[in-house]
Amino acid sequence: RIGCILLSVGQGEFHGEALDTLKRSTLIAVAAVMLVLAVVGFVRLILSNEFFVCRFVLSGWLLVAITFILCGVFIIFHNAMTDTCTAMNEWVQNPQAATTLSDILPCVDQSTTNKTLFQSKEVVNDIVNVVNTYIYTFANANPSRSEFNYYNQSGPLMPPMCYPFDSQFNDRQCAAQEVSMANASLVWQSYICQVSSLGYCTRVGRVTPDVYGQLVAAVNETYALEYYTPLLLSLQDCKFVRDTVQEITSTYCHPLEHYLQLINAGLGLISVGVLLCLVLWILYANRPQREQVFANKLRLPIKGNNFSFCSKKASPPNNCNDTVTNHVPLSDTIASIVH
Repeated sequence: RIGCILLSVGQGEFHGEALDTLKRSTLIAVAAVMLVLAVVGFVRLILSNEFFVCRFVLSGWLLVAITFILCGVFIIFHNAMTDTCTAMNEWVQNPQAATTLSDILPCVDQSTTNKTLFQSKEVVNDIVNVVNTYIYTFANANPSRSEFNYYNQSGPLMPPMCYPFDSQFNDRQCAAQEVSMANASLVWQSYICQVSSLGYCTRVGRVTPDVYGQLVAAVNETYALEYYTPLLLSLQDCKFVRDTVQEITSTYCHPLEHYLQLINAGLGLISVGVLLCLVLWILYANRPQREQVFANKLRLPIKGNNFSFCSKKASPPNNCNDTVTNHVPLSDTIASIVH
């Protein structure tokens, strides 16, 4: 019973931590089968069904073998889990050291990461510079028909794109007349003009639909570089992976190890308990044969000068002498004394 209790507690907690319903169902089935066999076995033993006792004993030995095998499997799993948690903890403490996970998850040093981040900021500013150069040179210009940048653009001036970094590549706030990368495509949409077959604007507007699509594509590339480069660099220097592994080791490793120990203890107690029950059942099943052998050995003559009675099987009753020479079985003698 203690083993079943430990097994049930360990199963519930391990299921919550490891999300492994298959192992939980297997262990519950083993405990349920053990309890059913115990109850049915005791009932059938009272009825003295020898054939059923033999089958029950074989089933019990099979259950003992299964529980021992499961106990061994969980011990192996416990050792593997402990080694994995230890390796992850060592790698979190020093990802650059020669640990077990350093070959699987190679990480770059911090200087390389900073250099990559600096280069990505340069590219972002360069793309913004190209976009704003077109806006100032073409879209917001009012050239004559003879100039190269003329396509009949007119209307309110188109706002330039905001530089996300200053000359030192630090974050900067956008000016009032600038548009950010988040809403640039929506703001510029109102500056699109209708074009003729020759590519000239036929209505008020600063950019053609084709140019607007190219500007939006440049904005999307800039947005991707600015917002996704830090995340990619966190993968490059293993910061994201290190934070994830640290969360796993601090939150799940110790509870999982504790619940695995409970499961192993429950399986061990169940195995030992079933084993002891089988031994006791075997001894109980052989009890009638031992009693018969013991009774046969005690079929001795009883002297009358020691016992003043006659057996009920002796006839006639008046032939009872001081010395009783009848060989009475021990069970009949005891029954005579009781009556």
